[in-house]
Amino acid sequence: MVRVSNFIVGFLNCISLVLGLTAITIASFFYVHSSTHCQKELSDPLFVSGIVLFIVSLLGLIGSCCRTNAILLIYLIVLFLLIVGLVVFIIFSFLITNEDAAKAVSHKGIKGFRTGDFQNWLKNHFVNGKKWNEIRTCLKDSKSSCCKPPSECGFNSQNATFWIAPKTGPAVDDSDCKAWKNQQQTLCFDCNACKAGFVDSIRSQWENLLIANLCALVFLIFTYIVGCRAKRNNKHSYNNKILSRKGE
Repeated sequence: MVRVSNFIVGFLNCISLVLGLTAITIASFFYVHSSTHCQKELSDPLFVSGIVLFIVSLLGLIGSCCRTNAILLIYLIVLFLLIVGLVVFIIFSFLITNEDAAKAVSHKGIKGFRTGDFQNWLKNHFVNGKKWNEIRTCLKDSKSSCCKPPSECGFNSQNATFWIAPKTGPAVDDSDCKAWKNQQQTLCFDCNACKAGFVDSIRSQWENLLIANLCALVFLIFTYIVGCRAKRNNKHSYNNKILSRKGE
């Protein structure tokens, strides 16, 4: 059983080690070759995640293959902390992507402690404030639907990004129709429809991230259980060797 548990831990950490190296490589590629600000912004968290995954996997690989319980103990402690952190992040992701749960928890309090506004967290974090200026640049680079006014405004198209309002004014009395500007840096990036569409897109991405994190949590818990088994078996094997030497 000693060999089996150590083999499984080593095998799983070989996989995560390759994933860590892949993340580091992709992040480095984005940083060197990307032409947009948004692509470069993605490289930082991806690079940090790759480094953390690489180091943790290396600890697990050394501890299991060399049967070094001291290193394996450090690995298990770090793995446990990652599991706790991932559980907290999964709960947070669920609250900001599930409308009913967000409404139930937002602004509630227990013994004087009040929770945050989970219902509007995505909107407050990404749309309101200075953050939107950076997001506008990303949307412009991706040639999003915010590059044209809402169809209900009844604007006449001169080209892809130049629209003229009817002489009688917009077809509907909507703030988005008034927010449209033909300047390339403005267009409809300040329109409520653009912001709402972006928030919906981010929420969908967070839902996918939630599923991925749940799979990662199962993987980490399984690895942790096998790692604990490998550590215990290593200790048992070491004690048997000491006893056999004394018996000689």
